[in-house]
Amino acid sequence: MVGVIAAFMALGGNLVDAVPQAAEFAEVRDELGDAPLECGPPGPLGQPNLVEVVHSFDQGPWLSQAADAFMKQCPNVQLRLTAGDDFEVANAILRGELRPTLWAPAEELSLRYLEIRWREQSHELLFRIDERRPLVRSPLVALLHEAQFRTLRAIREADREGLGFWADALCPTIPRAPALDSVLQEDMLPGTWLDWFVQRNPPPPPPDPRLAAKKRRSAAGAPPTPAAPLLPTPDELRSWGRVKLGFPAPTSSAGGLSTLLLMARQHLLGDAAGDITPALEREAELLQRWLRRCNAGRDEWFASALLLTDHVFDLGPKSYDGVITYESLVFPILARLQSDELGEVRVYYPSTTLVADHPAVLMWPDDEARAHELDAARRWLQYLGREEVQRSAISYGLRPGQLDRPLGAFDLEKNPFLDMRRFGIQLEPTFKEPPRPDGAVLLRLLELWRDATGRS
Repeated sequence: MVGVIAAFMALGGNLVDAVPQAAEFAEVRDELGDAPLECGPPGPLGQPNLVEVVHSFDQGPWLSQAADAFMKQCPNVQLRLTAGDDFEVANAILRGELRPTLWAPAEELSLRYLEIRWREQSHELLFRIDERRPLVRSPLVALLHEAQFRTLRAIREADREGLGFWADALCPTIPRAPALDSVLQEDMLPGTWLDWFVQRNPPPPPPDPRLAAKKRRSAAGAPPTPAAPLLPTPDELRSWGRVKLGFPAPTSSAGGLSTLLLMARQHLLGDAAGDITPALEREAELLQRWLRRCNAGRDEWFASALLLTDHVFDLGPKSYDGVITYESLVFPILARLQSDELGEVRVYYPSTTLVADHPAVLMWPDDEARAHELDAARRWLQYLGREEVQRSAISYGLRPGQLDRPLGAFDLEKNPFLDMRRFGIQLEPTFKEPPRPDGAVLLRLLELWRDATGRS
């Protein structure tokens, strides 16, 4: 009897078979079995595949909405989204603090920067840049106060020397080979609005009185000429002081690095196409001197285009005339202006610019231990390429990267490109986009800029 009682207690005091506690993923496994075929298989032990996605800030709202819809359709994939500036993410990967499954920066230059920096410390394949997949597009533009916009446009239209926007507007009146001996560092800044305007629009010679009288007689019966848009008076231009068109620090921002590249290209090559490398090797010292003359006197550099765009119009025209930023980042500013809290602003589209195409790459693509996560990430990218998902990006101020259709042709409840046209937003701007150099050229440009400005 004692033995029977002991055996009964050893079995848990119950006459039925002991049932182990159900695993947390057991119920999930049944749900995962209902996922469509295009979602792929579940992960090991039937758990969802966790895909770590790091992306640029401007993609955040669009990707979050798309991720929610994708995970409802594919419960066997769990997306974890993290937003970060391109350089911040790249440097965290280099330090070993981030190991995402997928990275979608704003600009391809960020991939080229990370690729060459990674090769300096590891032989492991980080990503395949040739397999990058563009998601959405956003050109680099200028956002200016209205009076400065009108003046800039008049100056650029009168540019007979063909300097190009990036060299002319960001270092106005600064000669290509400036002398630095007599210039104090605090004066190493762009020229003034008045000098720039007069340089592009020199006063005409005094008219011949006889021709002027003849012209008045012949024009007596002519219809009046429409008035040209009002431009500031010389006194107003003088009151603006130096041209204050801000751009983010090239050493910490993809937008800043893009701006530096465009400035350097136009300084070295004008608007000519081709490889910048030979000209950079020949004239690095001259370029550095020019950058020093027009950038070394600035005390404050914003670390990202997002921060600069968000704060510049709070500071007002006394601090900044405008800012170089991505088109996608101007829409929140323009939405605030709908309430007329601030003065009017306008978007200026340079004819030559870089268009950020937000390229996504699989990270550590040959890591067999991550095969399930990488496969799930590929399916997520395929989902982002669907027409309805690409179309939804327009509502967030992003141009579809994989749809070749005019923005005005989309039937959307909210299309900020149409709603904000009064601020100068263009539906189908035409750009001349120069080639992007390899990582070695980017590192060289950053080195020259650091030495020129004393910034880290």
